[in-house]
Amino acid sequence: MGHDLSLRLLFSWSSAVVMPFWLLMLAAPRWRWTVRVLQSPLVIAGPVAIYAALVLPRLGVLLPALARPQLPLLAGLLGTPEGAMIAWAHFLALDLLAGRWIFLDARARGLSSWIVSPLLALTLMFAPLGLAAYGLVRGARAARVRAWAGRLAALHRPLALVTFGALGLLAASLILLAVDGRQILGAPVWMKPAKFAVSIALLAPTLAWIIAQMPGRRVRAGGTVMAGVAALELVIITVQAARGVPSHFNNATALDAGLFATMGAAITLLWIVELLITVQAFRQQFESPARTWAIRLGLAGALAGGAVGFLMPIPTPAQRAQIAGGQRPALVGGHSVGAPDGGPGLPVTRWSTRAGDLRVPHFLGLHALQVLPLAAWLLERRRRRGGRPVIALGMAWIGLTLVTLAQALRGQPVTAPDGVTLATIFTVGVSPALVALVPWGRTNQGSWGPAASADRARS
Repeated sequence: MGHDLSLRLLFSWSSAVVMPFWLLMLAAPRWRWTVRVLQSPLVIAGPVAIYAALVLPRLGVLLPALARPQLPLLAGLLGTPEGAMIAWAHFLALDLLAGRWIFLDARARGLSSWIVSPLLALTLMFAPLGLAAYGLVRGARAARVRAWAGRLAALHRPLALVTFGALGLLAASLILLAVDGRQILGAPVWMKPAKFAVSIALLAPTLAWIIAQMPGRRVRAGGTVMAGVAALELVIITVQAARGVPSHFNNATALDAGLFATMGAAITLLWIVELLITVQAFRQQFESPARTWAIRLGLAGALAGGAVGFLMPIPTPAQRAQIAGGQRPALVGGHSVGAPDGGPGLPVTRWSTRAGDLRVPHFLGLHALQVLPLAAWLLERRRRRGGRPVIALGMAWIGLTLVTLAQALRGQPVTAPDGVTLATIFTVGVSPALVALVPWGRTNQGSWGPAASADRARS
């Protein structure tokens, strides 16, 4: 009993030793004392001392396991309280060392704290990913990052502001994930703000890039409306996370129901505006057939994914029974089909592994808007401007979205597809491939319309 108590105390103290330095880097990066403190190599002395105190008395057991590592042996060591505590001290020491290096290196290079803080928060939670992300930013250099931010603001300022705000929310959410242990329906309370921040940080700049290539004030005004809706959604999700209650499907109180209804009305407006922009995109040609079809099918896929969201607030059979009995269910609607929300799910996404999950087609559809333009950009870099590969990829992507929607509505987990689902996925994958591989007539080279023949000649 006393040994377990000592380990629990050591666990608490080990976290307390490193958190002040992380808070300095994240909350006060420009304070002169933050720089002075982080420049001292003694910063990591605390976690290293704790690690040494745990490891040195156990070298006789640890050295053979580390010299000839085997998974069962390591699993046995890490499965004990002592082993878990050693691993935790190891993580804390190396994570802080990585964070300290990122902070000082970024400061020497003149990188903005608005860029570095999200990377530090990612390093605090998942150090290898944070280091890799910083390596990419470091390779891009500060001037390039600032130039990118300036170009984004020039494309569409409201969408640029939403992008920067989403990145800030992501940084804050990652920090709060480390210090706030509350959960909502089995998931960390700040996981949803973090996921939505990532989604909108990808969506907003893509929309800005598309809208900048489309003429007319109405299209730009539509982008402003979408930026406002995205900002409102992030605010409501953050407020509900701070309160420790679900932001979606919450019917527990009049306030909760009102906030969710507000989000629903706002998202409906966003979907309608996106539909109008999609119609306009199908009426015009962009710089190349590849880009034209990437934008058209990307927007169409996003519309399909967004439409899945309208199925989620429909009450489940159990909720309808409660309503019929005169009760007020705490939740109305849900992501899962065939089981309540909050059960076992995949890491990070939390997609259900025991029932159908509408979030799968929702996710796939929405992110067609990033995947297809990225494919067109890669083709253009290789001087391949034809539209057929993008059309094939777009058909496959939207087809997969529809297949996973049918799978979810059947109550089938995404991790357990049956023969029907697998056969449909195969068909969805093969059929679009014919679009890219089978020769077409002269009037159907890469795109449809008057620009096709000229583009074929250029290619």
